[in-house]
Parts: sequence; structure tokens; C-alpha cells
Amino acid sequence: MKSSLKRIFGMLLLTAFVLTACGKAPEAPAAEPAAQEEAKEEAPAKPEETKEEAKPAEAEEPKEAEETEEMGKMGMANPWVKITEEEAKEYCPRLFKAPEGANVHDWMKLEGSEENSGFEDPLVQLDFELDGLEFFARAQSGISDTEDISGMYLTWTDEEDATLANWGEGRMPAKFHRSINDSGMADLMTWYDIEIGISYCLGVTSDDLDGFDIQAVAEAMYDPANEPMADEPLNFLTEQAGREEFKDFDDVISCLEKGQGYAMLKLTGNDKETEVLAVSDLVFEADQSSDRASLYMLQDGKPVYIGDVNGNGSAYPLRIADGIIYAGDNHNYMTHFMASAYQGIMVKDYVSDGIDYGDPEYTGTLREVNDFDHDQEFTGGEKEFEQLISERDKKPAIKFTVIK
Repeated sequence: MKSSLKRIFGMLLLTAFVLTACGKAPEAPAAEPAAQEEAKEEAPAKPEETKEEAKPAEAEEPKEAEETEEMGKMGMANPWVKITEEEAKEYCPRLFKAPEGANVHDWMKLEGSEENSGFEDPLVQLDFELDGLEFFARAQSGISDTEDISGMYLTWTDEEDATLANWGEGRMPAKFHRSINDSGMADLMTWYDIEIGISYCLGVTSDDLDGFDIQAVAEAMYDPANEPMADEPLNFLTEQAGREEFKDFDDVISCLEKGQGYAMLKLTGNDKETEVLAVSDLVFEADQSSDRASLYMLQDGKPVYIGDVNGNGSAYPLRIADGIIYAGDNHNYMTHFMASAYQGIMVKDYVSDGIDYGDPEYTGTLREVNDFDHDQEFTGGEKEFEQLISERDKKPAIKFTVIK
């Protein structure tokens, strides 16, 4: 997962707006002087150390390069590379599409900085024109929800919380940003898919954006065909029951068949406790445990599927302690917490010995707190990894009520 260089300086060049691409749009507004100073102070001494982005070498034009230098609008960085839409989908498993009626300019990618952890995928960008306005849309998989991928370093005049339709089954938290100054206006929509760790943004600039609804454009960019395993049911119960909607938890349980089971769990996260229904299509007779479960929580009074958790056979059943689900096997250590703010079950800790991937190396992330602001890279070796596995295996297994 060729447009002229001139498109870039209209749409993406905002003073102290560090954003590069190959595209054209209406002239962008200038940022506040304070923002200019901040961008200037943060500029690194050596080009190779900066994470700012530069235009592709083949697109250089002396005149506009001079304008850029005079206005201080861009820094140097790794070059963008033109790609196809199909290649973009490989880098981002839940990619957006160009909205209907849009004139697509380019799909591009920017490789991650060497300073990054290596887990993130390349930054993907789409430039397009719609109804006379020039847009850029970005997505990057494998980064945290605190990362700003927009490159729009502006003083925002207006910021509001929003909920995107289509995305995240119509419950995707998002933020709207608007900047207004003497040069014009800029709108930015940002959202984060907490389920699989993808950050998105959509930006546009113009002389006048009054009455313009950037949220509607973001919603129109959702493409169900780009969902991972889009042709498969969300979980075993969706296929088994022949439907995706349920009235209440009892309705979910009524769709289970003989030998399957359920358990009511209380999961914690973000200083909240949430009641969750776990259902499994395989319960072990010996101790009523299971190595797999689909999870549901109530939203607006109705059960909503929020994800799966998996162990590995009867030797590695799902476990729970202090509101945290423990999963994985002898090669992978995993814990899950309830991300209430994002209405989903998320991985809290993940550490692997690398054997399953053919590259024996102990890597992963641990979090002392059940949120996404306390990442701590796993730096231990075999001894520390085995200690995690040992501690996990002492946690009580989840007991499922079996359907007779």
C-alpha cells in the first residue's frame, strides 16, 4: 500500500506549512507569524536529519524553487515517489478512494524516516480535484494516534470534534480544523482507525471555504471494497446467524449453536470499565476455556462487534485479569484492553520472539497504562520474554458457558 510542479504550490504551500507533493490548487493562506517562527526554529541544521518532505528531483523548476526559498515554505526531505492506486492499497489495508466525480492527479508515497521504529508503512498521498477545489488526502499504517501526518503546521482558527459516517461503521471519531487569515482559508479533517492503526487526513485550501463541508468529502472517500478481508464475514457468528445486527446480548447468545459458548467480561481502559460479551465457536470440554472469541459491546443499547482475540489451542487459552485479556502462545505475548474512546478492543502489549516470521529477534511494545500514550519498546531478550509468558500463564482462563 505527470502533474506539473505548479499544482503543489497552490494547494500545499502554506507559510510554515511543511507539505510537499505534485499537485496544484488555489493559493493557500499564510500562517500566523508565530507559526512561521516555530517552523523556522524547528528546522534542522542538516537536510539529511529532517523529516520534512521535498519535491521529486525530476520536477524541479528554478523559478518556483526560488519562490519556495524566499517564502520559507518548504524544507528538504526524502522524495515522494509516484505509485499506482493498487500499490497504494498494498501499503494501506483500509485505504480511501477518490470521491465520485473527482479528477485524480497522482497517487504517491513517502518512505518512513530511518529514525522511525520500522513498524510503520510508507505515507501514502492522493491528490485530486473536485468541484473546482484541489485536495490532498493522506494515510499511513502502523503509527500512533498522536502522530500528525498532515504537514499543515498552521494556527487553527476553529477546531471541532466530529463523527464520520461510513468509516468505522459510522462511528469514526474525527476532528475538523480550519485556518483563516488574510491570504485565504484552509480546512483539514483528521481521523484515526484505532482497530488496525491507520492515521488519515484530508486537506484543502482556497480563497473562501465558507459553507464548504470537508466532512462530506471525507465520508465519500470510504470504500468498503478496501476493507481487509472485505469479502468475508466479520466473525463466525455473522456468517452463522446470517445477519450482522442484533437486538441485545441475549439475541447474540440465542444465535450460538451446540458446543459453542459465551462469557460476560468486564474490560478496562482509559480509566473506564466496559461490559463485553465474548462468544466462541469452540469451547474445550475439559475446563470450558477457549482459544478464540469474538467480542461485542453495547452502543446505543445494541450489541456491536468490536474485534477478535486469539490464543493457540487448548495449551494457550484466552485469559483475563484486572480487566485485561491475555492471548498469544509460546512465541507471542499479547494483551488487550478496551479503548472506550474509540469503542473497540485494542492490543495493549505485543512481544514476539520472531520465530513465526522466520527472523528470530525479540521485539514488541509494552504499555504500563491502558491507553496509547505510554508506549515502551521491549528491549529484553529470551529471559525477559519467557518471564512474560510465565506470568501470563498464571492468569485465570476465561470460563465460557457452553450451549447444550
